[in-house]
Amino acid sequence: MDKFQFYFIAAVIAAIIGFAIYYYIFNIYEVTYSVNPKNLFADYKSTVILKAVPINALGFKAPFRFSHTFFSISEGDNLVDVVKDNEAEGIFILRAKDKAGKVVVRLKSDYSLLPTLITIFIYPNYASTNNF
Repeated sequence: MDKFQFYFIAAVIAAIIGFAIYYYIFNIYEVTYSVNPKNLFADYKSTVILKAVPINALGFKAPFRFSHTFFSISEGDNLVDVVKDNEAEGIFILRAKDKAGKVVVRLKSDYSLLPTLITIFIYPNYASTNNF
């Protein structure tokens, strides 16, 4: 086997490994959404962070990738303020106002077929009421 055949075979193997790494590690196959915390309190301070997490073929977060996600409030838009709406990175932050209720957020990613609805409950802040 001469040098040309050796370099050609090494280049083909390197290309196959490169394509496998890209398609299994860096390519986005699914998008999940993280909600932290799950509930809010009506105190003008409680915030919830909704984040789109791109998942690769191995089931882990795809490194160095973001999922462009559109966020919209379907129900309860008078109960929260939008603190941050970063569609490019898939981050949406809401802050509760002074009313209790239910907020429904609709999330639609470029990598999903159907939108996802997330329900966030806002509970009354009993600690601020004067019961003495």
